Amino acid sequence: MKRLFVACMVVAELFASASIARASSSSGTAQIQWTSTASVNLSIATQYNATFVQGLAAPTILPSAAGVCAAPPSESAYTLTFGALTPSSTASTACLYKNALAVAVSTNDGAGFSVSQYLDSTPTSGVGICAYPNGGASFPLAPAAAPVATSGRAGNPAAGTFTAGVLTSCAGGGSVVPPGTGGVASAGTLPGNPGAPGLQYYSPSGTALGFLTSSIPTVTGGAVVNWYGGEDVQVNLGAGAKSTLPAQTGIFLTLELVVN
Repeated sequence: MKRLFVACMVVAELFASASIARASSSSGTAQIQWTSTASVNLSIATQYNATFVQGLAAPTILPSAAGVCAAPPSESAYTLTFGALTPSSTASTACLYKNALAVAVSTNDGAGFSVSQYLDSTPTSGVGICAYPNGGASFPLAPAAAPVATSGRAGNPAAGTFTAGVLTSCAGGGSVVPPGTGGVASAGTLPGNPGAPGLQYYSPSGTALGFLTSSIPTVTGGAVVNWYGGEDVQVNLGAGAKSTLPAQTGIFLTLELVVN
């Protein structure tokens, strides 16, 4: 009986192995590939407010000392008009334009983006431009959804420091906006948003001040929306800065967006 039992067990095992072999299968795969096009949009507003509206009223300009600044009665779009500045023969002076410039960016680029700023030409000796971040302690700012961060500065913001007629530092958390280097000017004559007729811009540049930076796209609530950043801008005059005519003091500030 023991021999028969063992034989039956062996036969059952052979049947089981045959059953597994009949149920086996093989597989193949296909890879699905695609790319998604990146969309990128940049716009600016000067004399902005918390809703990113372009301002045209008399600007709020803060002097480093009494009698230095004289604000104009109104403003032009995409322009920062400081009016007549009165330099000192013994000390640096400055005028700070509150809520001077805001940037709006919308992009679905998965790696994010950066926005930089620079001047299209070198200011004359004894003149320099400072930028002050709104909504953050320093540049580059982290962009944020609306409302746009606005300025809380008041009183008499100090002027920057000059060395041999060149602005080398700004007071109170500001940063020097450098002249662009290595790029090419468009030879335009007008400020404005990308694509505007006659737009003056200088690009690309090897020297710039970072304005905004993000490692992710501008997505909020599952949709691509605008994210913002804002700043105050200050014109600085060194001690004994030369007088100028209006046509000699105009300078363009370029905002350049680059996706990561």
